Amino acid sequence: MKGSEAGPAIKELEREICAPCSREEARQWSADAEADAASALKAANCYAFLARTGTVKASRLADAKTGRRLAGTVVKRRPESAVAHYLYAYLTGLEAENDPLRGLELAPVIEREARAASELNPALDQGGPHRMLGELYLRAPGIPVSIGDLEKAVACYRRALAEGPHFAENRLGLAEALLNTGEATEACMQLHELLSGMPPAGSSRDSWQKALSLLKQLCTMKNDGG
Repeated sequence: MKGSEAGPAIKELEREICAPCSREEARQWSADAEADAASALKAANCYAFLARTGTVKASRLADAKTGRRLAGTVVKRRPESAVAHYLYAYLTGLEAENDPLRGLELAPVIEREARAASELNPALDQGGPHRMLGELYLRAPGIPVSIGDLEKAVACYRRALAEGPHFAENRLGLAEALLNTGEATEACMQLHELLSGMPPAGSSRDSWQKALSLLKQLCTMKNDGG
């Protein structure tokens, strides 16, 4: 398929990252992957879903590797595709998660591909590229062992939050990163903001509101003592 023909289909996929799918669909899209970049990305996306939700570790790893290979072919053919870089990074992360001995080796690959996606489309998947970088810098060991960096984690989560202010994982990640850098007051306020947007239903609402008020008082106390 020519680039102009594949474009709309790839654009549509940006709204369906890790959408539920079946193994049969993954196989069908894989069969067309060599001739069709959009099918290759759909297959990679489907394998990402299967790797994320599978119950058998060996199968999750195999799916992550298959999806990563498919996404990698699109990265080479269409380096301008943010979703291709993003899926490549995401599937590399899933591979590392299911094969921890390769985690240090794969971390720079995740960083490279997530950065590429962030430069091409930072809003993808509700700030996904920067959220992925934030998670990577937060979880990875620091230099010289690996690329972990708490200050970078905070900066990346802030960018993710700017792109996806209503996506809970962005604010939760920022709160955790802030807590790890010793910025407890702002971490507290970020958690307050997150919980404010997640009210419970029914009889628990009054207790939830009181808990929110107490949390805000705690945040202020931390600020006064800081």
